[in-house]
Amino acid sequence: MLDNLISWIGSRGNTRGKSLSIPVFDGAFKPNSLLEEADILAEHSGFSDLVAGADNRLLAACENTVVEVSATGSLSEIAAFDRPVTALAQLSDGRLAVGLGDTVVIGVGTDAHVSIDTVDGRNLTAVTALYPAPEGGLLVCDGSKSYGCDDWAWDLMNNKKDGRLIALDAQGGNARVLASGLGYAFGAYTSQETGVLVSESWNHRVSHVADKRAGPAIDRLPGYPCRFAPAEGGGFWLSLFCSRTQLVEFVLKEKDYRTEMMATIDPRFWISPSFGSGSDYLEPLQGGGVKQMGILKPWAPPRSYGLLVRYDANLTPQYSLHSRVGGRHHGICAAAQVGDTLYALSKGSGRIVKMSILKTRATLFGENAA
Repeated sequence: MLDNLISWIGSRGNTRGKSLSIPVFDGAFKPNSLLEEADILAEHSGFSDLVAGADNRLLAACENTVVEVSATGSLSEIAAFDRPVTALAQLSDGRLAVGLGDTVVIGVGTDAHVSIDTVDGRNLTAVTALYPAPEGGLLVCDGSKSYGCDDWAWDLMNNKKDGRLIALDAQGGNARVLASGLGYAFGAYTSQETGVLVSESWNHRVSHVADKRAGPAIDRLPGYPCRFAPAEGGGFWLSLFCSRTQLVEFVLKEKDYRTEMMATIDPRFWISPSFGSGSDYLEPLQGGGVKQMGILKPWAPPRSYGLLVRYDANLTPQYSLHSRVGGRHHGICAAAQVGDTLYALSKGSGRIVKMSILKTRATLFGENAA
């Protein structure tokens, strides 16, 4: 309450002060190292999405293919395409749907597959996420009309907010735009309790969608939200692919600086969020991120971060799992729960990690935690 009041006061004539205010990791977001300490199931630099189908098979998008991930971490190819797979979902009837950047394909591997590349007179540009609707249809996130999936940093640095949430029926027809003007749509979810939700990464929020409008349902997140995964017992897991920093928020306010940065510097080395870091000495570095006596402090300002949050059906955060500064399991962009096992995809490290939910809750809340 006090934080919101201070933010409101700061917004009266001081927009820069407001924009640089970032929620802290506290309460349900209290930092830990549970993601970093999770067991590694599989590793491949091309992993981009992860789902658990109705038959509890673990499926992953990996470069130009969809693969099944076995209990031992071996990968078996299910389908291959001529372009990278950018999103993945299994419909309620078992059919597979994929996003291929500017196209959605429903019924992969069947004779009745359908491709959709235009909705409401506008081409799809960046299919970032898919989610099966209860009635057999599909929710589609078209992140931006200006930039493809690989160019998401350009979308952020140009302050674009032209993403869409789209609904398709079970046959891939009757396409409807549920909401537009979204700050990079990067995840969708629907249930009887929550209604239709969409992640707006650049607005740092999850929005509720109704009557072709999107309004904040979970606001002022400390990171950039992306995909959802249903959780047993109600609610969902929300992936946040990076945490926010005051430096990035500052750069987003400085148009001249951003313009020159985009014109003269390789996008890999921009001052922007990142799925992973630490692999190149040319990466931007804040003073607080310099190693002292050979140690990088976990509270140093992050260039990348790993964060996965458990929400209940009332949209209340229960707890979170972290891979902090200096860790490897950053860029969490998808998750899947199968029984007691939680799987998370770290795009920064190219790994799928797993952990026991019961053991995780015992670590956080004590051995008697339900």
